[in-house]
Order: sequence, then structure tokens, then C-alpha cells
Amino acid sequence: MMVAGLLLNYLDERRSIACIRTLLDEGIERVLVWDNSADEGRSAGQICVAFENDPRIVVEVHGANIGFAAGANRGLEICRERFQASHVLLINNDASLRPGALSVLRAASLGNAQAGVISMDIAHAGHAQGPLHYHRWSGLQYRRALPGTFPYASGCCLWVDLTLAPSPLFDEVFFMYGEDCELGWRLSQQPVSWLHLPQVLVDHEGSASSGLGSPFYETHLVAAHLLLARKLARHPFSAIGFTLLRMPFLIARATIRSLRYRSFVPWQGFWRGAVLAFGPRRGLR
Repeated sequence: MMVAGLLLNYLDERRSIACIRTLLDEGIERVLVWDNSADEGRSAGQICVAFENDPRIVVEVHGANIGFAAGANRGLEICRERFQASHVLLINNDASLRPGALSVLRAASLGNAQAGVISMDIAHAGHAQGPLHYHRWSGLQYRRALPGTFPYASGCCLWVDLTLAPSPLFDEVFFMYGEDCELGWRLSQQPVSWLHLPQVLVDHEGSASSGLGSPFYETHLVAAHLLLARKLARHPFSAIGFTLLRMPFLIARATIRSLRYRSFVPWQGFWRGAVLAFGPRRGLR
């Protein structure tokens, strides 16, 4: 079983370097870094210097930021074609594997021959978190299953069997956020293809590169919820209903966050996210 590691870097070589080291410590054979920084290779160059003369590390520099979903899909293709990898551990650069995590994942994959995607509990900002449950109509998220919800795992860390997982793995209409939720919806239609391990195997800092509360974060989070309204609908009338029901919650969210942070950034993010979701071009660079 040839296992490769895959992470995306966006102007954050320090965290990427730390993440790569945890992968190597766990015995990952090859690591691909897809660089979305669009900074003429400066950030990627620092990663190359840190792992100079280490043939296990490959840094792929893209001239533009194509978003998480598209970058991850391209990276998985490279792992399959260039590394001849059968399995890939896709991990955020602000996350780190706990000791022994790779052995647990290998065993789970070998013991579950139909699992194309394996997720795990994650220590997110110090708190253990399992799958979340997304309500198709309202867009609200819960920690337990409720009527109208479906489970999905964070895209922070996923074990991907390249012979069984959907290809492409993520829907590239999502630039940042929402792609893991949409994947969970597709996998929920074929539950045998997804396995979740109720063990904390990864530590995750969370929104380190995108910046929690930043214009980027606020914009793309709103856009993701509105795009999901269409993606999770089974017919056009449902999509309209899903969108209308999300609006009060998104407006309330922007209002509360603007008051909390004494900033207009959440409101600006709401308007920009709506334009991004409904506009002809769904990728804000």
C-alpha cells in the first residue's frame, strides 16, 4: 500500500513545513505540496529550502490561486500518476498527525475494503470533534443527527483510497469552504463508501491561513452556504426554497458578528459572498 501525503499551501510556509514533518515522522512515503500562493514561488521556495535534497517532498507551484477544491483534485491526480500512490492522506497545512495515526488509518483501510474515504475525530482548537450534521433546508449545523440533516466530515484530514473514492473528489464550484459538506452529501447516498473512525488522530488549529473573521473567510463562508443551497437540492424549486430559508440565518449571522467584532467586515462578506454565489464567476481570487 503506497501512501502519499497531500497538503495545500497558501502563503503559509511555516505551518506547511511543520505539517510535512509530522507526515514524515509517521512514515508517509511521499509528500506533495500544492502551492496556491500565487506569489511567484516565494512561499513554495521556502518549503523547498527547508527540505532541500529530500526526494520525498515535491512542491507543485501553480501560477494562480485556484481554490482548495480544485487544488486538492489536481494534487490527487499527481499523487496517482507521478507517485503511483494507491492511497493519499489529504491534510490541511494547519493540522498535524498524532503519533500512531498512520498505522490506525492503514489498518482501518485494510479492514474495510469498500471504504473510499476515511475520516476521523479531530482535536479542533483543543476540543474533540466528530462528524457534523448539516441541515439541507436551513444550512444550520449540529453535532448530532436531526430530521433533515446528513453527516459530513471535515476536509481537514481525509484518507482517500484512489481506487474507490469519487473522482474528482471535490466539486470545484466551491473555492473555499463547503466542498467537504457537498462531498458528505454525495457519500451519504452511498454510506458504505465512507468510514468514520471515532478516534482523535489529528490536531487542527483551524482557519489559520484564511484568517477567522477576515474578509476572505466571511465572503467565502457565505458563498459556500448559498452554493450548497443549490447543490443539495433535488430540483429547482427546492433550490429556491433552500436559498430563501438560508437568508434570514445568514443576515442574522452577519449582524451578530458585526456587533461582536465592532466591524462591518461580516456585512461586507455577506454581500460579497452573495454576489460570488449568484454571479457568473464563482471563484474569488
